[in-house]
Amino acid sequence: MLSSIKDKIKGWVAYLVVGLITVPFALFGISEYFTRAANVVVASIDGEDISKEAFLLEFNYTKRRLQQELGEKYTAELNSMLKLSTIQSMVDRRMLTQLADKLGYAITRIELQAFIQANDVFKKDGKFSMEQYKQILSLNGYLDIEYERLQAKELMQNQIKYNFLDSAFIAPSMLKRLQSLNDQQRKFSYIQLDVADYANKTEVEAKSIKEFYETKKQLFFEPEQVKVDFVELSFKEIAKGIKVNDDDLFNFYEDEKQRFSTEEERQAQHILVESEELASTIVTQLKQGEDFAKLAAEHSQDAGSKDKGGDLGFFTVGVMVPEFEVKAFAMKEGEVSSPVKTDFGYHIIKLNKIKAETTKPFESVRDELTKLYTEQTVQKSIYKLTEQLGNLAYEASLEEVADQMDLKLQTSEFFAQDTKAHNAKFVAAAYSEEVLNKGENSTMIELSKDKFVVLRIDSKVAQRQKTFDEVKSEINQHLASLLAKTFIDNIVNNIANSFASGDTNAAQAFMDKNQLTWKEVDWVTRGSKQADIEIISRVFALSKPNDDATYDAYSLDDQRVVALKLSAVKTPSNAVNSTLPKAILSLESEEMFKSILATLRKNADIEIFEDRL
Repeated sequence: MLSSIKDKIKGWVAYLVVGLITVPFALFGISEYFTRAANVVVASIDGEDISKEAFLLEFNYTKRRLQQELGEKYTAELNSMLKLSTIQSMVDRRMLTQLADKLGYAITRIELQAFIQANDVFKKDGKFSMEQYKQILSLNGYLDIEYERLQAKELMQNQIKYNFLDSAFIAPSMLKRLQSLNDQQRKFSYIQLDVADYANKTEVEAKSIKEFYETKKQLFFEPEQVKVDFVELSFKEIAKGIKVNDDDLFNFYEDEKQRFSTEEERQAQHILVESEELASTIVTQLKQGEDFAKLAAEHSQDAGSKDKGGDLGFFTVGVMVPEFEVKAFAMKEGEVSSPVKTDFGYHIIKLNKIKAETTKPFESVRDELTKLYTEQTVQKSIYKLTEQLGNLAYEASLEEVADQMDLKLQTSEFFAQDTKAHNAKFVAAAYSEEVLNKGENSTMIELSKDKFVVLRIDSKVAQRQKTFDEVKSEINQHLASLLAKTFIDNIVNNIANSFASGDTNAAQAFMDKNQLTWKEVDWVTRGSKQADIEIISRVFALSKPNDDATYDAYSLDDQRVVALKLSAVKTPSNAVNSTLPKAILSLESEEMFKSILATLRKNADIEIFEDRL
């Protein structure tokens, strides 16, 4: 049963859990959902195997997501790390499933149905569609019972997790101590110095600049650069050439009319009970004038609707189980049914309202139709066009490719192999052996889902050593920054050390000489934004002052330094922070769950065949 987490699983957590489980399914490619057993085993947990096919589905899905998020920052070097993290995650989930089986965890059909119907993949126009559900499963070679079994397995894994997280606990004394530290306030002053303010005032000897160049010549190379010619095939350009006439658009409207229509909807309440006898008794009570909502709250076993008087909201054909649907769509407004038997039990249905189906007229959706028609036309032609581009790239010159496909022949500027100005795939192709050294056309490159290119080398410039005159200004600036950093380090150290040793006169004289004053910051907490977060963090790392202030000199980074003066520390009494216990328990829970997984791993016989990944 999911009773131990049913409160938690309603609301946002329900959507989160469903999202974690079903988003991969939406993209046809994760875990075991649409996987058949393969001969190659990549991992084994207590004799239970994970196939390479299952692994690759999950790995490729995760890889695609990362590539979309990171763009050009995603490199091939990340693949090995991603493979290991993917298989480790699959092992963890398999161990949780095994533990759930040992502990006898199970879920009810009502709970399983709720999770499946929450999956956006199976929704049409925002509502669950039984037809779409069966179609998607059928297309992927799955029976309802197979998918439901796999869904139940995933849900049990989450049940295990949340049950353990519920047991997280923090001692009152520890909470009080953490509360005190969290609420603590500090009063301080600081002086911040920046390299940029002093670098231009620093004079670097010409001899030092020359010596730096001679000893660090390897730093001053201009890399090899190339210029390429290329043709680009994009959805955007294809769409520009598509002309839409009214006849085609109206025919498209007729074909897609369902897209602009709303199905008939019915709003009903129901009471779900196990026994037919109780259902009949409730029907009798309703005929005698008893309140439907009150009886639903008292008797219904549907946890999702009983507290709402049994209200199911509006639904269309295909959402409810067949027996329920047939009855509900045969009723009149205000009618109460006799008991209806389904796999879940016996339902008493009250139909409250009927919304007739509607269809938007052609003219009101013309713009949307034009866009959809154009997109679909592009989609239909893109396969043929990319195939043609790929073949021509292999057979013809780039000029012929451009001419035959009516594409513009473009030329890039010079760029190095480490450039960020171009797509990483574009750069990789330009520096490939075939293009760079053999002068051949590249293969067709898919830069994105709607952009394809073929390129060829135009010209290249070899790597060369930069002359001293080219880089002396850069070296001068670099050395000036180093000298300036040393200079401001000395300033803040002298100020802090002089005050700390009690030599306030020397400290003040040093400040006056450099025209520096303290910037005061009144009482702040750890999360305050009255100063740089690095400064706040350093202030809260300092020891409490005794009779006098506490002083410190600190380098924020290679460009900024500060002198700090901590004047006072206080902790408000009776301070209440209602969010802190939740935050601490959340961290504690996560640590506990990591510990549970570590224990499961320690006691399990796990084999991971990395060479097969």
